[in-house]
Formats: sequence, C-alpha cells, structure tokens
Amino acid sequence: MAPANGGVGNSPNTLTILGCVKLIRDTSIVLFACADGGIGTLGSAILLGLLASSAEEKLEKVSKGVTDRAQHPQLLNGFAHSTLEPHEDVRKPSRILACVRTEQSAERLRKQLPTFEHALSVKVIQGDNVRAVQAADTVLLGCQPKDLNSCLGALGMERALKGKLLISILAGVTIPQIQEVLARGETKESAKTSGATTTAVNGRTTSIIRAMPNTAAFVRASTTVITACSIATPSALRLVEWLFTCIGTVTHITAAQFDACTALCGSTPAFFALFIESLLDGAVALGLKRSEAQIMAAQTMKGAATLMLAGENPETVREKVATPGGSTIQGLLALERKASRGIVADALICCTSAASTLGSKQA
Repeated sequence: MAPANGGVGNSPNTLTILGCVKLIRDTSIVLFACADGGIGTLGSAILLGLLASSAEEKLEKVSKGVTDRAQHPQLLNGFAHSTLEPHEDVRKPSRILACVRTEQSAERLRKQLPTFEHALSVKVIQGDNVRAVQAADTVLLGCQPKDLNSCLGALGMERALKGKLLISILAGVTIPQIQEVLARGETKESAKTSGATTTAVNGRTTSIIRAMPNTAAFVRASTTVITACSIATPSALRLVEWLFTCIGTVTHITAAQFDACTALCGSTPAFFALFIESLLDGAVALGLKRSEAQIMAAQTMKGAATLMLAGENPETVREKVATPGGSTIQGLLALERKASRGIVADALICCTSAASTLGSKQA
C-alpha cells in the first residue's frame, strides 16, 4: 500500500475527500473533515470500497485473480466482486487525499486503511482542506449537513472550487443550498480582495452533483441515487457513475425525489438491521444461539432480496412461502394484527420528512 502521508502537489487524477469525497485532475480523492475531525461513516465506506475495487482490479491484472485472492482474505471477506464494467473514457483516480481536522483523527484513519495491495496512493491531510481542493478537479463532500457552512464557507474554498466538480453526499442539503453557500463565499472573497470577484478571476462555475450511497459501500453493495445541476456535463456524470458503481449500483433520479430516496436507500439498512435484531431475540427465546441465528437470518434476507432483484415482486415471494395451512401464514397474520405494513410505511415517511429538514440545521 502506498504511504499515508506526503505532499499535496498536482499529480494526474487525484480524488480528495473532505469530510466528504473529492476527485481532482491528478486523479486524487480528498475527504473533508466532519465535526469530530474524521471523514464520516459514508466517506470511510466509499474510501474503503474504492480501495477494495482497486485491489481486486490489480490482483486480476497480475495473477488472474485466483492465487493472489486466496492470499488476501480481505477481498473475500465481504468485498464482493463487481461485475460492472467501467466507462472506458473515465479517467480513474490514482491518488486519494483524505482531509481531517485533528492529528487524532488522522491517526485513526490511517489505522482504518486496509493492508492489502491496491493501486491507489492514499495520503491523509490534516487541517488543510483549501489547499487540497486547489489541487483537485473533483470533490466528494461528506461532512455532516450541519457543517456545510463551516466546510464550504472557509476563506478561499469558493475560489478553490471554481471550474471543478463537487459531489455532495449530504442528506437533506439541496444543490441550490450548496450554491448559496458558495455564493456567500464569493462575496466574502470579493470583500477580501477589494471587490475583485472570483467569477471575474476564473470565469468558471462549480458543477454540483448530489449522490446518496449507503453504508453497504463498505462491502461494495451500496445503492446510490444521483441527481445533477443543469450545467453538469455528460463526462462529469460518467465519472460519478463510475465512482459509485465501484461500490454498488447507481440510479438517476430527479431532485424532487431525493429526500424519499435518501430514506429508502440511505436509512433502511438500519430498518433492516432492526428487523433482524427482532428475529434474533425471538430465535434466542426459542433456544438458538444468537451468533448462529444472525447468520441464518441475514442470509435468508439476502436470499429473498436476490429473488426480488431477479424480477420477482414481493407479493409473489410472500405467497410462494406462505402455503395454505402452513406455519408461515400464521406468522404473517401475527404481523398484520400489529399493523406492520402501516408502521413500516409511516417510518419511511417520517424519515423522509426528517431528511428534508437536515439542510436547514447548518452551523
């Protein structure tokens, strides 16, 4: 693995992650720091997913995947093989810059980095977000929504982002809200430079794309939805598609659908985890070991999901299992008596409503 420190100079294809993630001309990634100084759960998931994808690609090129994969169990331990072909005209990042606020966060992140061989150079940058962005073409923003102003409103940040692609994975923060923060930064820059605006200096604007992956990016099984501003180019969209297909699947949606999809794709892994926890409690009460029950329940959920991804609708799957006079229908009736459908639907609606307000809670 490449060393986790060093300079921030321009080098081909850099991705910078600022409590978030960013891609730059020299193909580097920069991660922005969150309130606690780290790059956040999703930022970490994306980073590790990209490294796993890179490692897999490197191993396949060197050894056709069989012998060396057995020597690197990290690749077999959750990092699923991707069958998605990357866009041929996408310039893949070769460097990742992970930006954090404190030395403690920097050390914690370095310890999280995998030890298996991959083709990406990873550098952890402490307390120098603006300089990292200056070196980049594309930025993945993954700070907490409440930290949007402090992250993008830093002096020099608006100028550093001019003419670059900004990918936001902030729940509840719209593209117009991000543009407003950048506009305020431009006003601040203008006052600092006696009225000479950054637009006049650079003559370029920042292209913004919203994306919402989920924590399954850790195992490259994320479901990511994306929507773009009007000036986003086809090449920018292809780059974002490539980035997120490295960690799962991608679906294009409209801006109006984003909060609902944030709940459906971003939040429901917690819902599913709660459902499995409930099954485990019942299994333990019936005499099963919790660890064994977890494997059985999770694999069963995965199998049901695979059937639906193959084209079967939920009703068909349910009816195939709930045979007449059997035990499954009794369990289903017990759920229905507790109004489980309405409870789950209401939970998703409440989650969507909450997501829509996150952008208004900025520091």
